[in-house]
Amino acid sequence: MSYADEGFYTDRYLLGRKPAISAGFDFYARQASQIIDHYTFGRLENAAKIPEAARLCCCELAETEYAREKQRKDAGGKTSEKVGTYSVSFGTTGESNSAFTREQRAIVMKWLGNTGLCYQGV
Repeated sequence: MSYADEGFYTDRYLLGRKPAISAGFDFYARQASQIIDHYTFGRLENAAKIPEAARLCCCELAETEYAREKQRKDAGGKTSEKVGTYSVSFGTTGESNSAFTREQRAIVMKWLGNTGLCYQGV
């Protein structure tokens, strides 16, 4: 289940901005919803009404996942490139994944950190 749909993405999240995800929003929203379920311990899976904060979080995570996939295709593993006296740097997959995981967590905490959904206690 996705916590946001394309209509919510364009109308409520973007508020008139140009969409970053041109096609396939539902795919990225489903992936983003899985990330939200991970950080909220599945508390939203059976919720009667999905909070707006969770829907907005889903949209931002979907954009991030889309950007990551696009960057991975375009960069081919490069982390930096310098043209004058040509220089190229490559990063490891582990470094990239670690940075992306930190970014995901920051997004989830930004939107859901004060809702109690991410609380690990009993």
